[in-house]
Amino acid sequence: MSTVITSTRFPATRSRRSGPDDRLQVSITAPGDAVTLCAAAGEVDFYTADVLRTPLIGALNTAAPIVAVDLSKVTFFGIAGLHILIEARAWVGHTGRRLRLVAGPRCVDRLLEAAGDVAAFERVPDLAAAVLDPA
Repeated sequence: MSTVITSTRFPATRSRRSGPDDRLQVSITAPGDAVTLCAAAGEVDFYTADVLRTPLIGALNTAAPIVAVDLSKVTFFGIAGLHILIEARAWVGHTGRRLRLVAGPRCVDRLLEAAGDVAAFERVPDLAAAVLDPA
């Protein structure tokens, strides 16, 4: 059973001025004892970076051995998003945890490819592989 730890939702009605929460939705769940899952949907850029960073980095203090970041529903992925992933990788690296990415959209893959070794993450093809606990 999946446990929702935190979630940012789109508001029911949109005002004329949209904020970062209107452009990016993030949820942190625990689909199992061995995995903490951070799923993002929308645009990850300088304007929305804290919508992703705050729950992800906050969850790392109590995260499971595997931290999976699902970016499969991201529609734009800028350098601010890459910085958040690098910061998360450093946090999990100091604690002996593993960080897995579900990429997929071209906007995410393109930036990871351009960043080269700086963006060397364990990448998996889909969410099922991300939450799979290796023996």
